[in-house]
Amino acid sequence: MTAVAVEGASDSPSTILLAAWLTLALDAPVTIVADPAGTGIRRVRLTRHTGDIQLFRPGLSIAELTQPGQPAQRISLPRRSLKDCLAEELRRLDPDEVFGEVITIGLPRTNLRSVRPSER
Repeated sequence: MTAVAVEGASDSPSTILLAAWLTLALDAPVTIVADPAGTGIRRVRLTRHTGDIQLFRPGLSIAELTQPGQPAQRISLPRRSLKDCLAEELRRLDPDEVFGEVITIGLPRTNLRSVRPSER
């Protein structure tokens, strides 16, 4: 992996958590690209020597996955409401070990000063 970038809303904790998880999972630095507030996570790009892997959600419900040597794939990926997210969390009340590792190990390794405005 030569570079990893997460593009998401400046007010989205999910953007920072995803960057922290990728930092931990890939053992690679992650750049956070700040989008306007309220847009959620819009793009994740993994840059490799063999080409980029990208998941891009330009709207509210459909994302496109592109990989080197593969046709682009459209994926249903709607933004979830706060109500749906809370209901899911309440269904699972046992300890979330991955979340714990992301917060205690991944987040401190994430360079939050790498946040830069989106280039559109």
